[in-house]
Amino acid sequence: MYRQILVFFLIWFAVDNMLYAQKTKKPELLVYGHDMLSFAAAVQGAKSDVPTLWVVDAQDILPELFTQQLSIENLPALDGGIWMELLMEVGLSKQRNDSLAIVIKKDMSPRLVQNAVERILSKQTNLTVVRGERIESLKPVKKGWEVVLTNKHRYQVRAMVDGSNEQQLPTLLSQENTWAKPGRILPISQLEKEQYRTLLASGEAAGDIYGVSLQQLLFSERDGIFSILGVQQLLSDESTGLPIKAAIGQAMGAAASYLAFFKTTSDKIDVRKLQSELLLYGARIVPYQDIAIEDVNFGAVQRLGLSGIFKGSTKDRGFYLGKEKAVTFAEIEPIFRQLYSRSQLWFVDNTDEEMTWANFLDLIRFVGMRGEEIEKQIEKDWSSKLKFEGSFDREAQVSRYQFAAILDRYASAYVKAINQDGQFVQ
Repeated sequence: MYRQILVFFLIWFAVDNMLYAQKTKKPELLVYGHDMLSFAAAVQGAKSDVPTLWVVDAQDILPELFTQQLSIENLPALDGGIWMELLMEVGLSKQRNDSLAIVIKKDMSPRLVQNAVERILSKQTNLTVVRGERIESLKPVKKGWEVVLTNKHRYQVRAMVDGSNEQQLPTLLSQENTWAKPGRILPISQLEKEQYRTLLASGEAAGDIYGVSLQQLLFSERDGIFSILGVQQLLSDESTGLPIKAAIGQAMGAAASYLAFFKTTSDKIDVRKLQSELLLYGARIVPYQDIAIEDVNFGAVQRLGLSGIFKGSTKDRGFYLGKEKAVTFAEIEPIFRQLYSRSQLWFVDNTDEEMTWANFLDLIRFVGMRGEEIEKQIEKDWSSKLKFEGSFDREAQVSRYQFAAILDRYASAYVKAINQDGQFVQ
């Protein structure tokens, strides 16, 4: 009996100490602010396995959601990431769904939203929230920054996100005049393919759809401190601006977490690693509105978009992949020559206008060094796993949607390394 009691005590003591160690884990990322952008940045930091301290510079978080009943009417099929997670938590749904998101946004009860936020926060074991405090002082130290709050608590962190309305951190550093004025962010339809490849966030602002690239996010980053100065053009107090605020905040949280986790500087960020982290947590980086977030090939299409193979098209303020559009030789040959050096030989011997399945599979086998078995596998998975319509036909034309799913599966273009300017690294 005593032996059992002793064993129980030792186990309890060990577990208690483990829990205490988790609670007192020193933060490496600090997020400052109280609105949707700061919430998303803090949650992403915690999800990225970085001990995160969220200093809320007010007594209440997310006042834009908690103080009044909201009906958010913006362009459909643009929600993603932590914002979509919040919507699904409000609707008590375990599956992300664009149609459900529209319904939830039409009638957002403050109480239901607050409960959903608290549930999300309670799941983040790497997140500590301090409410009603401000940053009193800030100074550089050997491994980042030393921060002192108004309650005199002192922290050392490797990276920070300043999501506060006042943008206090540049002022504390006496550097507010050294942070260059940002250039104008262009709508997604005006971006070049190189800019597509470095996208980290997207959404609707001022009636148009925008994409935010890594370069734009780093425009207002200094020594591990991320400011919103470079993206203020897209930030609004209107309820319709909440989704893009969340998307930008999530991207900032992921980028700052990258610096803290890898103990590095912003010029060393691997774009693909950062994008993959965001995609892992449901980010809708490329805003193709004709690809539902619940689509089985959603991730494949996102990765295709980030490869810059196809530019989307605009119609009635929307932005679309053109999923049913037939793939042509002319649009893929130039970029395939950059992605797969072997493809140059294939295109010498193969010329046509629109690509058939016979052409496409031959190309995939050639650049991906695959065998004949992929055709049988595609035919087998056509309806069950790939969810393609109709039946497999070697002479049929390949749509952009089908192209994305199969290329990602057998010869992914997304794995090709790029630099921070969106150029392929040879």
